[in-house]
This record gives sequence, structure tokens and C-alpha cells, in this order.
Amino acid sequence: MNSCEMKTRREGPNSVKVVPVIEVKIMKGIGIEGDKMREVTEYWDLNGDFLAERDTDPTLLCDLTEWKSERLKKVIEDFVETQKLQDK
Repeated sequence: MNSCEMKTRREGPNSVKVVPVIEVKIMKGIGIEGDKMREVTEYWDLNGDFLAERDTDPTLLCDLTEWKSERLKKVIEDFVETQKLQDK
């Protein structure tokens, strides 16, 4: 593996295992345009800790994708700035 390959961001899982979870289906939304009523699935571990939520609201998914993109952009910008400071 060359150094370029080592710096490439890996895709896919590092490990996979089956674990017991509690699946909860709830209704969300206030029933108006932009926040329609919909069934949302939540996943909790056996200790009662929230793990994940599956919400099919396209507006929410779009907002979340935009937030993640902006967050990753900020992480990269901060990293580049730190590297510049270290190189001085």
C-alpha cells in the first residue's frame, strides 16, 4: 500500500455484529405542510440509551445532509489551518 492509498478516506464498515436493540415506532410531526405526521422508528439499547432514529421526512433528511456537509467542511478547514500553523 503506497502513502497515497493510506491517506484515502475509507468507505464501508470496519466491523459488523448483531446486537439486541429495542425498536420503538412513534408518530412525529404537527400535521401541517413542512411537518407532516409520519411514523418514525427509534432504536434503543437494552440499557435505555438512544442509538438512532429513522425518519423519512425528506425536509429533515435534506437539512441533516446540509448540516453534515457544513460540519465536515469546518473540520477540514480547521485541519488545514492547523497544518499551516504547524508548518510555520
